[in-house]
Amino acid sequence: MIVDIMNMLFNGTLTGAVYALIAMGYSLVYGVGGIMNLSHGAYFMLTGYLLLWMLQTPFFIGLEWLTVVFALIIITVIGGLTFLLLVKPLQDSHVAVVIVTFGLAFLLEQVVLISPSGTEVWSIGQLRLFQGYTMVFGYPIVHQYVFLIVMSIVIVLLFALFINKSKLGKSIRAVSQDREAAGLMGINASRILLYTVMISALLAGLAAFLYLPGASLDGPSMGWGYLLNSFAVVILGGMGSLIGSVAGAFIVGYTISFTNVFVPYGPSWAHLVPIIIIIVILLIRPQGLFGKKELR
Repeated sequence: MIVDIMNMLFNGTLTGAVYALIAMGYSLVYGVGGIMNLSHGAYFMLTGYLLLWMLQTPFFIGLEWLTVVFALIIITVIGGLTFLLLVKPLQDSHVAVVIVTFGLAFLLEQVVLISPSGTEVWSIGQLRLFQGYTMVFGYPIVHQYVFLIVMSIVIVLLFALFINKSKLGKSIRAVSQDREAAGLMGINASRILLYTVMISALLAGLAAFLYLPGASLDGPSMGWGYLLNSFAVVILGGMGSLIGSVAGAFIVGYTISFTNVFVPYGPSWAHLVPIIIIIVILLIRPQGLFGKKELR
């Protein structure tokens, strides 16, 4: 019983830490521009495969950690190009943005699928910073995942400081609160939205770098699962609320973990948890736990 409780608590914390990073960027983009970027999960997936491809390149032999820098830069640039080439021309139509970002996610998935590594399960374990595990009450606590949880908390705190204290962060908050008023104050709202999309892609890339070395790349379709769970997180916490995204991430994480461990046929039911959360929250409290009710 103690082992099951440790399993539920540790994996719930781990899942929450991963989704806090992914959902925070997703929620940020929606809060600033009202954009639902359905390619967000693909950023996570693509970062993992970028790391894999570069690790297989002779140039990076002995320079494995340089792949992390390159992968994060590339995924951040892809986020920026997504906005400039696809989102910005269509941002007045939310439906068009949803469709075009869905198309981009599908395109990225197909690009990975037709690559030599697209149909197999791969590991990038050579990027693990910490090896091994420690037994706690009979449950193995993987050191890499402890590092992920700690780094996730640090990144969330640094991001909160950035949003509240830096000039760019204050501009992001101003645009999210009132885009027209921010424009009158000399803030270029379009440029701020570009930065937020790039930051969101970077956060998804950081989540991939921290998590995937301890897990595996189980196919290019993996991005859709992370997108769905992130969507459940931001719906639960409140679209556009960064605090809600973090809180929602851990609620969803513990709920999935509890279902996996304590519910009969848990792994099958766990896949339904995000969908059930989305439906229930939209019916009971559409603005989410920390979201503000929109005025019509």
